Amino acid sequence: MSLRKKIVRIYLFCLGLSIFVPIWGLGANSVDDGGWKKNGHKNGYTLYSRKNAESKILPIKVEGVLNASIGSIMENLRTIEGSEIWTPDLLMKTTLEEKSPSRAITYSLTDMPWPLYDRRLVLDNELLLDKKRKLLFVLSKTVDFPSAPTPKYTIEAYVGYSNMGFRPIAKNKTYVELTAFIDPKGSIPAWLINFYQDKWPIDFLEALEERANKHNAPLRPGLQLMLDDLLKLMKWDSSTYKPRP
Repeated sequence: MSLRKKIVRIYLFCLGLSIFVPIWGLGANSVDDGGWKKNGHKNGYTLYSRKNAESKILPIKVEGVLNASIGSIMENLRTIEGSEIWTPDLLMKTTLEEKSPSRAITYSLTDMPWPLYDRRLVLDNELLLDKKRKLLFVLSKTVDFPSAPTPKYTIEAYVGYSNMGFRPIAKNKTYVELTAFIDPKGSIPAWLINFYQDKWPIDFLEALEERANKHNAPLRPGLQLMLDDLLKLMKWDSSTYKPRP
């Protein structure tokens, strides 16, 4: 396996583990404080990065459109069972603590190719409807959880933040905004991680788009309520996904 694929797998693992979506709720922080530098375009997505005073690893931002319905996207993100089917090398995923109907702590472990150690991750996850920006957000970040498993020969990856915002632009088209700061830890140098920053989010979003189109399950009631609230804010009809007259 090439070094590029190994690094992309690490990032897909970290991002993929951040997609637990609680039933629904408000809270957390979806504020984008700006400072992004446009790096170009790839596969229809616009790529950004910015400097980070606390790390040599650059935070990233991606904007684009998924050719799938927002309902199918959110339902697939919400479904933990079977997530290992489309999340690369995911070995297991479990809930450590249900903090509220809209928030939970999760633990995940993924298999990494030799000579890299397996990665583990403990995340605080929340779903947010940002009424001002009219986006449904999946918000995740690393959290300390002393009783979480710590298998031998594993490395704990770090997610400073992983914010994925979604807004329908048509019945089967969804705007996506992804901002993240992810450090896979271990011995991979920062300059090499930054070199591949324009690849891993695209791979993840394309996999999500494919999954959403292949498994278009009905949106569960809690998420449907939040989506209905978003459509009301947009003044869209929930059956046609078009602006009301």
